[in-house]
Amino acid sequence: MRLMFLASLLVVAVMGCQAAPKQTSAVAAGTPQLVKELTNQTTVYTCPDCKMEFDRPGKCTMCNVDLVETRVEYVCPVDNQPVGQAGKCPRCGADARVIKTVVAPKAKGAPGAG
Repeated sequence: MRLMFLASLLVVAVMGCQAAPKQTSAVAAGTPQLVKELTNQTTVYTCPDCKMEFDRPGKCTMCNVDLVETRVEYVCPVDNQPVGQAGKCPRCGADARVIKTVVAPKAKGAPGAG
């Protein structure tokens, strides 16, 4: 009985020491991932319906709507000068203002259009 208990314990310990789970095929295939917090992103992809922001183009994982490219800028509210990332301005310590601007889609047939 005691031997079976120790063997079971050993099996559980070995199973717990398995390698980290591999990325799912959806992540590997390039499915947009939710941006939980803006840090230093200069471009995000926003769902026009639910306003969630993602790291790459594609479809919203909640609404299944095409995401819209959005430019992100960080500006000091005191001197209106650019700041490199979200958070405090390195010059004055004020909270940087986040400015989001939707990027117009390129017309088909225009130079640089996909």
